[in-house]
Amino acid sequence: MIKYHQEDFDYQALSRNNIDRLQLDMIPGQSHVLEIGCATGYMSEYLAKEKGCTVFGVESVQDQAEAARKRGLEVIIGTIDAHDTQDMITRHTKEHGLFQVIFMSQVIEHIADPAATLHTLKKWLGPGGCLVISTCNIVHWECRLQVLMGRWEYQDYGIMDRNHLRFFTIKSFRDLLEECDYICHDFAYSFQDICPFKILFDTRIMAPSDLLRLIPVVGMKMRRAYTDLFKNSLATQFVYKAVLHSDDEMTP
Repeated sequence: MIKYHQEDFDYQALSRNNIDRLQLDMIPGQSHVLEIGCATGYMSEYLAKEKGCTVFGVESVQDQAEAARKRGLEVIIGTIDAHDTQDMITRHTKEHGLFQVIFMSQVIEHIADPAATLHTLKKWLGPGGCLVISTCNIVHWECRLQVLMGRWEYQDYGIMDRNHLRFFTIKSFRDLLEECDYICHDFAYSFQDICPFKILFDTRIMAPSDLLRLIPVVGMKMRRAYTDLFKNSLATQFVYKAVLHSDDEMTP
């Protein structure tokens, strides 16, 4: 079974709280994109067909890479921290030019040395280019509750995926980007609100954000203010759009 796969990826059907929609919105159309961890290529295909991007993919799982190739995408098989993979990307840039966007969705937490990888990415990013990178929030309220109850239980999917090697908060990940000479220009997050019914019965009913949006006229603004205020506990995944420090200094 392929773990990360969407046969019929429909951007329009995604909610505004979906991390894929949030991060795809950060990628300019007509861009030369490197997608690291492209899985079966469902987002690369969207970028190519709907936003006119030229996408070069990297995927570590052979079955997923083959599925991406069947979509007509150019994909190499390997891990981003492997020298042979890096050499193939460098050869691609020498032939086709540096990338305008490096897109890395839910990958950095699977890497043993994230800082080394973030430094490596800089050599493939062209002037004025950007890094769009997302990861999970380890201090989401469900994770906090687990630890409070004395549990640390890995799962097949999600924040506690058993294959995650590193864990981040919104702040710690921004700090990491800045330590690696990136400047964060944009930020977004998906959230799962705290809900007593969710805790007791695993059913989301009457969460605060659901109640707030029912208030006439100002409900959605109040809902957004609430989630922004408590995003450190409510966010499940988040994404930063960052540029290199040197590029930021040249911006008028």
